[in-house]
Amino acid sequence: MSESVGERLRELRTERGLTQRELAGPQYSAAYVSSVETGARTPSGDALRFFAQQLGIDPDELLGGSSPRELIELDLELIETAERFLAGDARRAIPRMQRLRRQAERLDRPRQAGIALLWLAGYSTGEIRTKYVSEAETTLSGEPPPVRAMVVPLRAAVLSGWGEAQYSLHLLETCHAELLRDGYPQPSMLLTLRACLAERHLRQGDLERAAEYAESALRLARGGPGVLAELTRSHLEVCRSHLAADRFADATASITAAYDLMQERALHPAMAHCLLARARVRGRAGDVEGALADLGAARETAWPDDVPAITVELAAEYLAAGRLQTAAALLDQVRPAVVAGTPLAAELRLQLGSLARARGDARGAAEYLRAAVELATGLGARGVLVRALRPLSELLGETGKQEEAANVLRNGLIALGAEAD
Repeated sequence: MSESVGERLRELRTERGLTQRELAGPQYSAAYVSSVETGARTPSGDALRFFAQQLGIDPDELLGGSSPRELIELDLELIETAERFLAGDARRAIPRMQRLRRQAERLDRPRQAGIALLWLAGYSTGEIRTKYVSEAETTLSGEPPPVRAMVVPLRAAVLSGWGEAQYSLHLLETCHAELLRDGYPQPSMLLTLRACLAERHLRQGDLERAAEYAESALRLARGGPGVLAELTRSHLEVCRSHLAADRFADATASITAAYDLMQERALHPAMAHCLLARARVRGRAGDVEGALADLGAARETAWPDDVPAITVELAAEYLAAGRLQTAAALLDQVRPAVVAGTPLAAELRLQLGSLARARGDARGAAEYLRAAVELATGLGARGVLVRALRPLSELLGETGKQEEAANVLRNGLIALGAEAD
């Protein structure tokens, strides 16, 4: 296995009989040298040049035995291929990333090989994803904790797919706590773990914990997809400029920044759940505009499979705010994408019924609300059933159908677990 920059720095320092304080000189601290040697921090180009001068070597010697140009070009191609994944071109990106993984292994670059495996895992499913995750864990086993931690969110996703939701949460929580405890609070990794924890807690129905992690993740985030893409392009342009001038240490620092940005960009489906959690908290607190803004942003960045549910929730928020035309447009837009016979289909009928009622269409409202109650009862979708029972029974009572209203309410309560008289 090849040495990292930190490992080579420690080896060369000890060979020369220097302490960390002596290597740090007047410009840096012993703690900084220690963090570089353990892999907790990546040194800047200036730092690499300074340490090389202190050690009496060329800065390129700290970057590895392979040609520095070859290694940086590998990194550039890895990032360009990851861009293809993010652009939705997985069909072409997968064989290219597989080739880069093999190239990294030939160059004895476990970190790059592991990163390639993680991108492949992120855009795979089932047994293939599990295989890639296991291989990434093995490949990165000798890397520093923040690098090994990159595998944890995907391992957690695999566990969730196996029905091990609680173990998945435990794995994420443990990794997060260990990085903080052991002195590796790398911002990009903390952002990743907190966003994933917010998503998992939200899917488990624990809004309080989800909101806690969501707020922390959103504070660490540097911007939306467009902003992050622009920042990535800037760092890659700077890297190429340094590479053309043979300034390999500076090019490496730019590549490191680009990798962090790509990691954050890949998080946007999880960040959508952070926005969703904050939207629900804001909605409950009466901050309608804040909730609408967060739901709209979540809708723009979520996985395609999550967009219909977020759209229905956004429409419900507009409906509650009295903006019926916007709510109607969103519901009409999402109807073709909602799968029949699902809890979301029941939720859609509930919102369509609420919209019809708000427009004064009692007959249409009753039809939609009856359909919502029947479907929710059959599916055991308790949340939808609870929210649909009251407006339906009230509407039936208002139109003189007291007996039907009583039956609807009684049958609904029985479905929710109440004992029949």
